[in-house]
Amino acid sequence: MNRIYKPLIIGICGLIGVMLLISLILPGQVMTSKWIKVSQDKDSVINVISDLNSWKEWNSLLKGAEEITVKDSLLNWKYSNGNENTIRLESVQPNGVSAPITFNNGKFINSGFSVEKREADSVQVVWYVIEELKWYPWEKFYGMMAADMKGPLMQKSLDDLKVYLNRR
Repeated sequence: MNRIYKPLIIGICGLIGVMLLISLILPGQVMTSKWIKVSQDKDSVINVISDLNSWKEWNSLLKGAEEITVKDSLLNWKYSNGNENTIRLESVQPNGVSAPITFNNGKFINSGFSVEKREADSVQVVWYVIEELKWYPWEKFYGMMAADMKGPLMQKSLDDLKVYLNRR
């Protein structure tokens, strides 16, 4: 019986070691960004993004939230499962807005919007999120898939922002 378990244990330890070595090579942070072009002036786009009360109209993160509260520069939302999340409007600059997100599990994501004039009649809005990853192998492997998981939600939010801006 010992002859069966010994190679199995060595194989599992070897696999774990290889996964750990691969994860040490992978970066410690991952950035995901999506963008749209809108036919608006830069100031009106910055004003809408910096108005946390408007976020429930266009940001997909808040879809399905049971309770959304905005107080000063904080937007809190809660889901039916009790998870409470926060977006903090950190700074509003002429070229963008910094709005970090803190999730119920304590995960912090640096988030923001860059707004730049690209053509005479339009501006480009870029939403970016930067996540710091822990050294754990599963965190690093998650980082390789983060853009695929967050990207569609971010793009949908930006598309809804464009619709919202055009309705105003």
